[in-house]
Formats: sequence, structure tokens, C-alpha cells
Amino acid sequence: MPETRRLGGMLLFNRIETIDSLLALMKIQSSYIHELNKLIFVAAGDVVLANNHEFAKFVTSFFEFTYCHYNGEGYSQAAQLVQNYHYILLERLLDNQMLAAAEQMELAIGHLEMAGRDFQSRYHPQIILLNQGMLLIEETQLKIIESLEALFESYHFSPILQH
Repeated sequence: MPETRRLGGMLLFNRIETIDSLLALMKIQSSYIHELNKLIFVAAGDVVLANNHEFAKFVTSFFEFTYCHYNGEGYSQAAQLVQNYHYILLERLLDNQMLAAAEQMELAIGHLEMAGRDFQSRYHPQIILLNQGMLLIEETQLKIIESLEALFESYHFSPILQH
């Protein structure tokens, strides 16, 4: 069962990476469209290009493309779905299990520190490595929590986690 759960999680993250790649491409395309609109605006002020019939057709076709692109149901629905997806993802990331995991991590760190206070264990290489590993995990966990809280603030949600 744990192996199945792990495989399912890996498939989910692969799908998320694919979706993130698609969204990145959509953002790049929007940037290109924006930049081309600026170039067209400047070019339209050039007398030679303004009098060029094919350039005028290009501008008309390009503006129709951008109109269809941004006003199409698919694009606007996709943008709304992405926003909903992020909301749901944040909610799921900050579930009770994450809070319980953070509490258990703190307990584990406390017990490891207590184990390291014993004179015979203090300089044991395994204790030193475990301490370093736990410090890295704790630091990463803190960064994850801070990032999630920042995302919640940017989405105007009330944060669930408190330091």
C-alpha cells in the first residue's frame, strides 16, 4: 500500500510539472503578445509601414488573434481553473497531517537533543549526523511553511499555521 501511494504521488507531481510547464508556456506566449503589441504600436507610427497594405492586414489579423486568444472561453476558463487549482492545492498542503508532522518533527528534535546530552552519545558520529539532518529538515520545513503562508497572504486567505 505505501508503494502504491508513493507511485500515485509521483504521478501526481509529474502531472503538476506538466501543468506548470503548460502554464509557463502560456505566460511566455502572453509576454510575447504584449511585446508584439508594443512593437506594432510603434511600427504603426512609421509612415512607410502605415501605408503598407500587407502590414495593415497583418495588424488586423494579429489583433483578431489576440482578441480571440484572450476572450476565448478556453483561455479565460483555464485561467480561472488555475486560480482554483492553486487555492485547492494550498488548502490541501496545509491540512492537519502537515501540522501533526511539524509537531512530531519538533518532538523528534527534542528527543534527539536529549539523547545527545548523554556523555557517551554526545560525540557519537551517528548522533552528529542525525542532528545535522534534522536541522536541514527543520530549516526546509520552516521555508515551506513560510512560503505557504506568503502564498496564503497573496491569495488573501487567513493563514492556518502559526510559528
